[in-house]
Amino acid sequence: MRHLMKDLFQKWEIVHSTQDISDYYKAKARLSDNNIVFKISTMTSNTEKNRKNGSITTYHIKVKEEDVRRSNDAIHQ
Repeated sequence: MRHLMKDLFQKWEIVHSTQDISDYYKAKARLSDNNIVFKISTMTSNTEKNRKNGSITTYHIKVKEEDVRRSNDAIHQ
C-alpha cells in the first residue's frame, strides 16, 4: 500500500526545456538509452506577433525526483 501511495504522488522535476525540436529528440533519446523514465509536457504560444511565423512550442522533459542527477548526466554527456 505504501508503494502504491508513493507512485500516485510521485514528484516530477523539469530537467530540460527547449524550443528546438532536434534538441528535444536528442535529450529524449539519451534518457531512453539510459533507461530513465520521463514525461513530456508542452506549452504552445500562439500570440498575434507569432501568427505570421507560426506558433512557438516549448518542450519540458520531466523525470522522477530521484532521477534528476542521472538524467542531467545523460542529457549533457
